[in-house]
Amino acid sequence: MSQQPWLRDLEEKVQEAAGRLRELKAENADLRAENSLLAERTTELEAQLEGGAAGEAWQEERDEIRERVGRLVDSLSQLLEAE
Repeated sequence: MSQQPWLRDLEEKVQEAAGRLRELKAENADLRAENSLLAERTTELEAQLEGGAAGEAWQEERDEIRERVGRLVDSLSQLLEAE
């Protein structure tokens, strides 16, 4: 083993970063799967709420949620691209 403490510290930090990236990739996959399920459920609910004021309010809320989830996915993707 090297007698260079800075090199050992660097190796530890790289290992920690790699571990965190693995965790984030797994979390990203989970979020994508959940997003897919929620999109399916949204489609089902939209079919039930067609037309009327309730349907419009639901559409606005759905659009807001979709936008926010999209931003979260983009943020995770950017973190993973920095790999």
